Amino acid sequence: PLLRDHCSGCHVEGGPAPMPLMTYKDAAPWAQSIRDEVTAGRMPPWPVDPTSPPVWGGHPISSRDLDVIAVWSSGGTPEGADTKLPAVAFKSQWKLGQPDLKILMDAEYTMGPGKLEEIREYSLLTNVTSTKWIKAVDLMPGTASIVRDAVISIENGPVLALWEPGSDITPMPSGVVFRMEAGSQLHLQIHYKKHFDQEQNTVSDKSTIGLYFTDPPNSGREIQSLVLNSPALAGKLGGAARIVALRPMLDRAYETLNIEATTPSGSHVPLLRLHGPRPQWVRRYWLQDPVELPSGSEIKATVSPLSDYSDEPRVTQRFPLEVVLDFVPQ
Repeated sequence: PLLRDHCSGCHVEGGPAPMPLMTYKDAAPWAQSIRDEVTAGRMPPWPVDPTSPPVWGGHPISSRDLDVIAVWSSGGTPEGADTKLPAVAFKSQWKLGQPDLKILMDAEYTMGPGKLEEIREYSLLTNVTSTKWIKAVDLMPGTASIVRDAVISIENGPVLALWEPGSDITPMPSGVVFRMEAGSQLHLQIHYKKHFDQEQNTVSDKSTIGLYFTDPPNSGREIQSLVLNSPALAGKLGGAARIVALRPMLDRAYETLNIEATTPSGSHVPLLRLHGPRPQWVRRYWLQDPVELPSGSEIKATVSPLSDYSDEPRVTQRFPLEVVLDFVPQ
């Protein structure tokens, strides 16, 4: 039951994770790996530190559940009384219900035998004839087992979503929207990765983007972004702003990542603290309580590299290190 609660978003038959864990027969051989992953904090993949300002989403495992899994995996992996429940089936569905607009990839992409991992870029027509205001974005994988993550943006415009399987789709806070003009195109970057037992198979995908629209904001202002580039990872707000989300784009794994603002009066305002963030998980962290900052506030991100992290797949190097603040001008 604990694995159903914490792992059923991905570790199901036909799902995006490399092995199902929804039956005792499936899970027992992986007991040691399960224990190692959960005790190290790598699974479930949620690096938000408990001392961080709260953000939406995430399903961190509790200390009690972690203890149960650790004792089970170290104590002979006995089969419990509740393991005869029906197996969880993978469901490919829109997390917020039917989108207002669906945009299907123009053609099917096929990964042939011997190819394990690839990044593909697509430019997709939206065919919208008037300005639209976007409150949420989702992706429906054509073949969930190979779609590892995706970056969805407006061509030459804002990043609309960092999508990953098993994660919640968080509608933006009230009054926070992206503007999409008539005739806009979407840019879709998909990270494909086969399971270890699929490498010699031919697997195809044709995914669909789902857009959810809303009314124009009362302020008439859409989300803007401030990019903190490496190596300084620092910047200054040119005007008063309401910080609504933070988007770390990582080039490798880190021990910690802290983002803080310093106001012109000298006040220090924490924005986000991560412990053990990894480039394999691309996320936008929506603040539960957006932060109002005055003009001239300085933003600084500090990272502490994970010194013993040496097993970095090639594909995780696709982003340079940068931190992006998403805000609404005030």
